[in-house]
Amino acid sequence: MTNLIKDLIPNIINWIEDYAKTHKFSTLVIGISGGVDSSVVSTLCAKTNINTIVYLCL
Repeated sequence: MTNLIKDLIPNIINWIEDYAKTHKFSTLVIGISGGVDSSVVSTLCAKTNINTIVYLCL
């Protein structure tokens, strides 16, 4: 993993938390398709301080 990506991860997590707080979301619901994109999103959401529910969508 490059340093750029390592530096971006905390910023993305903070952005998700700020967005959820601004819009009064108490839970994040993520659908996993098995692809890389949804896996990355679910991992980032799980690293927030927000309750995260993940569903496998096949």
